[in-house]
Amino acid sequence: MLKIMKASAGSGKTYSLARTYISLLLKNNDRYAYRHILAVTFTNKATDEMKRRILKELHILATDTSSSDYLKDFVPSLFASADLLQQKARAVLHDILHDYSAFAVSTIDRFFQHTLKAFAREIGQFASYQVELDKDSLVAESVDRILDSLTEEDSGLLSWLTRNVLEQIEKGERYSMDANLLQMALRLKSAQRQEALEKAGIRDEENSKEKLLQIRDECRRIISSFKEEARVRATAVLEALERTGVRPEESNYKFMTGLYAFSEPDPSKPFEAPKDTFMKRAVDKKLWFAKSRSAKLLPQVEALLEDPMKAFCELWGRDFQIYNTACVLDSQIYGLGVAAELQRTYKDLMKEKNVLSIDDSNTILKDIIDGSDAPFVYEKLGVRYDHFLLDEFQDTAGVQWTNFSPLLHNSDSQGGENLIVGDVKQSIYRWRGSDWNLFDSQIPNEFPGHINDPLKVNYRSLGNIVRFNNEFFRQAAAMVDRMSGHEDNGPLSAIYKDVEQGIHKKDKAPGNVSVTFCAKEDELQRVLDAVMEARSAGARLSEIAVLVRSNAIGENVALFLIDNGIDVITDDSLKVKNAITVRRLASLMSYVDNPDNSVSSFLAASLEVKVPEGCTSLVDLAESLLRGIKENDRDMFWKSEILHVQSFMDKLSEYVSSYGNSLRGFLKYWEGEDPSISSPSSGECVRVMTIHKSKGLDFPYVIVPYVENIKLFKADSYWCAPDLKDTSLEGIAEGVYDVTLSSSSKSTLFAEHYDKESFLQQVDNINTLYVAMTRASAGMHVIAQNPSDKWLKELEDADPLQFSDFSQVLYWFVCHSDYTHNLHREGDEEHVRFDLGGLVDFDKIRKQEDDGLKPFVISSGDEYPSIPLNPESEPDQGIDVRERGRLKFSADALEFFSDEGMDASNRVRGVVLHDVLAQVICPEDLEVAVSSMVTSGTVTPDEALRITGLLSEKIAHVRDMGWFEVDRSMVLNETSLMDSDGQVYRPDRVVMDGRKVKIVDYKFGEHHRSYERQLTKYADLWECMGYQVESACLWYVLTDEIVKVR
Repeated sequence: MLKIMKASAGSGKTYSLARTYISLLLKNNDRYAYRHILAVTFTNKATDEMKRRILKELHILATDTSSSDYLKDFVPSLFASADLLQQKARAVLHDILHDYSAFAVSTIDRFFQHTLKAFAREIGQFASYQVELDKDSLVAESVDRILDSLTEEDSGLLSWLTRNVLEQIEKGERYSMDANLLQMALRLKSAQRQEALEKAGIRDEENSKEKLLQIRDECRRIISSFKEEARVRATAVLEALERTGVRPEESNYKFMTGLYAFSEPDPSKPFEAPKDTFMKRAVDKKLWFAKSRSAKLLPQVEALLEDPMKAFCELWGRDFQIYNTACVLDSQIYGLGVAAELQRTYKDLMKEKNVLSIDDSNTILKDIIDGSDAPFVYEKLGVRYDHFLLDEFQDTAGVQWTNFSPLLHNSDSQGGENLIVGDVKQSIYRWRGSDWNLFDSQIPNEFPGHINDPLKVNYRSLGNIVRFNNEFFRQAAAMVDRMSGHEDNGPLSAIYKDVEQGIHKKDKAPGNVSVTFCAKEDELQRVLDAVMEARSAGARLSEIAVLVRSNAIGENVALFLIDNGIDVITDDSLKVKNAITVRRLASLMSYVDNPDNSVSSFLAASLEVKVPEGCTSLVDLAESLLRGIKENDRDMFWKSEILHVQSFMDKLSEYVSSYGNSLRGFLKYWEGEDPSISSPSSGECVRVMTIHKSKGLDFPYVIVPYVENIKLFKADSYWCAPDLKDTSLEGIAEGVYDVTLSSSSKSTLFAEHYDKESFLQQVDNINTLYVAMTRASAGMHVIAQNPSDKWLKELEDADPLQFSDFSQVLYWFVCHSDYTHNLHREGDEEHVRFDLGGLVDFDKIRKQEDDGLKPFVISSGDEYPSIPLNPESEPDQGIDVRERGRLKFSADALEFFSDEGMDASNRVRGVVLHDVLAQVICPEDLEVAVSSMVTSGTVTPDEALRITGLLSEKIAHVRDMGWFEVDRSMVLNETSLMDSDGQVYRPDRVVMDGRKVKIVDYKFGEHHRSYERQLTKYADLWECMGYQVESACLWYVLTDEIVKVR
């Protein structure tokens, strides 16, 4: 049995999910029933929340049954008494806590990754493969490999790309091979393209270069033919006019002069359709001439002009659509030509790295289990699920449902109890591939015996908020439908038909909704005013949230509030580099690296910060500089930037742990970073977050500014398959193409895609506003830019009224709908405000007086304490670091940071010398390799001279071995080898001579038998690849010893 639960915002969805899960546990006689129930959520946060909710409610049932909200649901329907319920709940809770890993509440991505691991062999990966979250980096590396592999021998791809470059240059366009290829590759590997290919039933490999050239030739024939036909028809109209003795300039508003551009076209530019005003006059001969001259001129030209003008106008219908489509296809031929090569390189790279992109994993899993039944999947998983609870189903992607479908159908056929929960009105993740149509229509059709169980009461918000949203979203959906040509019950209205909710909270204070329109430059001030207004009504800062459309807006709001004394907490809006203290610290570190830099040296002098000497690590250096900044910061900027400083130090520590203590290396790394602060939710601060991040949360008071940024439609690129039926491209150019969908797409064969995307964006954006306006429990303030004078004039006259963003829809609702009389209006044209109800007394409606959380305070009053290793001495005062009081270094650790450098120990010397040899292919590379070590700060110039002399002598000593006096192309330095178990090995040097190889491993310490075993493994791997190992030697460089293993 499948139950479908439509749960609008604030309707108690989590409560109902937890009740269903607990019910399945309690009525099942199997004590391990929790092992066979899978609850799936969309985010890690939702997963944690559901687990906590289930365990919390089980704990209440097991310890204080009478206080549980679920008591009425289980007694007497499942248990005759509360005592029996308590006993069962105690047993279930005990089993889950002692078998927690089998407590199957998971995100949908985590479940699929777990499933995919079971099919590692089928996908050609080792079971130890890792999931790569950054797909773009894999694509970029694939592009690099393609470019690196281009040679004259690879004439096909090289000539293909060369032709593309030459054509771009001929058009006068700027072109960068690597940048353009990367841009193409990122689009070619996008999830949206894979989905479009799948829908069209096309594989990348089908785009052979021969086929693409055939498409290109036909597109160019269409383009050339259309331009010529337009020229001929425009010329025919002008010649007809000339024969009558009437000049084009005598036409109404001289509109016929527009024909000159078509009779003598610029061959380098695409045609644009005649303007609407031209077409309006051209198709109606009564408008050919001004009324004062029509009686004289029209009879003079009508007979000769009517047919040529009609023929010219007809050209801009279907023929123009085909022409524009040919232009789109022709522009993409070369990019599509690298798709197959990119796909092959990308697959090879993933196998080599033993990784899978998280974006690809769902598709890979689908290809494996497509058509398989549930038992096959369960056999691979090693566990069977009898019941499924799927949350936030409106955010599920089509490929995810395809993978889940056999499991749910199997459960349904076996009598399992399954629950799908969702709300199309809260579907705001289509950019991640989600498809709300699954929940809206596909699932109900797939399971005709399902039970509908809608949640119709709002338990979150006070009455006025619920009433305002009920009416606004119903009327907004209807108005947008009407704008799109749907008079009644349009598609958007169908989605919002269930928007009306009942009111659970019967408080005497009904809550408040305020809507303010002002100049755009005043919106930040209105946000601050709203915060202060809520504060005056008793709201704590932690009870106020500002929800914004983008991180950029969030950053502006947060900084404005901070500048005005309001403490702010944000998930990802505050950039670490915006902090003055961090910028000063980074500049001082740049000065330490390069004292000759005039800007950095000026800053160091102005800050009066003494540059420390003898620091043991980058972290030690940064801490010392930071202490100096704090001592000399008269404005105390650092006190308000603690989170920024901590984030910077975290980045520094991460870099040091991965890459070591190269100051120049870190500064270069820091240039490319743009970290944001991610903060906890506790503390007395206003929350500033994106609307997408707020989904699933609620706040007593919500401010939603910049509503004008929630557009109805925004032009963007999408992969689409054109309708080529009855065109010369049919049977040749079927495929998916990267198209910028905009209003101009109506004049192409992608018009249906534009209409569909336009509607889907309307759904996305009204849903975004719905999510924002349903987070508040006690009060809400919506702020938007004043409408333009032009639109206000249209508001009075246009029918249907056209909207470009939802601030206009909101303005219409509060000013001109039948709901206007419920609102109190005040203000003038520059700043107008509408109110429904007054602000509540937050002290009275507060759920709990104190959450017990106190702000973290250092007893010294220093929010970022930084203590020297020896509190009585800084590192430049001559005290041995090994003797400092707070922390003592081991001698081995100190070797990596000491001033002795190369003289520190044999081990440190060996590391440096080994790194130099890794860069040496032929003896003449030695000086360059050593110079790079000086540049990176690894060794001093004096040490470099000693290294060069030492290694020159050592390389000369092994001249007879044939390791260095060879052709450069014959040497492989530190090249990875992988065995059948996926283990990677990296010999220091391999010298190749046809099918013969010499293997060398450098050693700088004592002899160990393990070195010989390792070298033997290298030799075995090369022999497995069909090579003859001529010799395999350990070279103990410092002692001139050579141990021959083979």
